[in-house]
Amino acid sequence: MAVDTPTQVIVVHGWNDDPSRGWLGWLGGHLNERGYDVAAPHFDMKSPHRLDVWLVELTQLLTAAKPGTILVAHSLGCWLTLRGLESLTGSRAFSHMYLVAGFYDAPQPAAEKYFSPEPDWSKVIEQVSRRTCIYSDNDTIVTPDRTRRLAHKLDAELLCIPERGHFLGSRGMETFPELLSLIIAS
Repeated sequence: MAVDTPTQVIVVHGWNDDPSRGWLGWLGGHLNERGYDVAAPHFDMKSPHRLDVWLVELTQLLTAAKPGTILVAHSLGCWLTLRGLESLTGSRAFSHMYLVAGFYDAPQPAAEKYFSPEPDWSKVIEQVSRRTCIYSDNDTIVTPDRTRRLAHKLDAELLCIPERGHFLGSRGMETFPELLSLIIAS
């Protein structure tokens, strides 16, 4: 069923991913078919030194977002989304944010400079009405405890989808019907 007024959905991919492939592409296609206005930028993630460039690109997209926009992010895209949201001034009234295999902390001490300081949680929460963190019980890249900590910081709903690993299209996750259903119900 198509939506009456096009709701915008911004999809932010993870490290070295492609928003047109795997479950990200599948999700975007199914949302487009239902009348959603999907924006899924492709960030060139060949070097971690480009985080500032990606953040500028994402912040521009967030700044131009329509009221009621839904955010979907995966892995490193979650961190970028958190940083983008905290940089916004005033309330943008995003209706829902789904963070899949999300985290806010450095995966190892050598990467700490890219992840410090922690996001300003009150600014992030102010931007988004509802927040859901999704994890898998067998994710070895972003372990479930990291996503649980993120959910706690965001006062977000926490949802476990079993046996999905890190939700990587490159490892065979081509669809994500659970997330599609959540977005349609939002």
